[in-house]
Amino acid sequence: MITRAEPVMGTVVSFLVDPADLDSAHVESLLDAAAAELHRLDDRFSTWKPDSELSRLRRGEVAAPSSLMREVMERCEAARDTTAGYFDPWALAGGFDPTGLVKGWAAERALAVLVDGGVTEALVNAGGDICVSPGSTYDVGVQHPSVRDAFCAVIRVDSAAATSGVYERGEHLTNPFGGEVAAVSATVVGGRLAEADAFATALAVGGAAVLALLERIPGLEGFFITSEGALYRTSGMDLGPGSVANA
Repeated sequence: MITRAEPVMGTVVSFLVDPADLDSAHVESLLDAAAAELHRLDDRFSTWKPDSELSRLRRGEVAAPSSLMREVMERCEAARDTTAGYFDPWALAGGFDPTGLVKGWAAERALAVLVDGGVTEALVNAGGDICVSPGSTYDVGVQHPSVRDAFCAVIRVDSAAATSGVYERGEHLTNPFGGEVAAVSATVVGGRLAEADAFATALAVGGAAVLALLERIPGLEGFFITSEGALYRTSGMDLGPGSVANA
């Protein structure tokens, strides 16, 4: 296996690649290209960099958004509709902030660089938001929100999984409807990572209301944990052996 850890987008993005028959130098060059793609997207979508397109857009300095920005906006609109408004990048302080979707979207694009270059077995982990190459399956531990060195679940990922919550970054989530944030941690498994990322944010914010939406979407499962330690999951969500729900 070849690994890489790239500090970018306010987190660390980890790569795990099985080179199979590929030359290791070729794989390293693909990893360089994937990391460069992440930095390019960070330069465009960062809310912290004053010269990023997103920062300028939020200040009203962009008359015509780029095609990449329009793509992200369209995905955010779709995610807002699918999550019944619990994921709403336009409801955040400071203006449009797609961070809850764009990290997963960027990780998918980085994975595509590897796959297009011939890699058949790979995993990209963008601070807990995970996507894997087509046909691959990985068992992934989900950090317990209140026990530092423990997992609350071990999930099987064959496409994507995303986790959102307030236990790592503090109170950074906002309920667009003005209520409290429902969960300290929420995980969504399946589908495309950008959408799973957005749905995990919505699930952390909306709790049971969003869990009910997930139940009706084929291919997506999820669970969330409240500040009291209660765990709620969709009917098809397998938390794996030794999980808090099965203890």
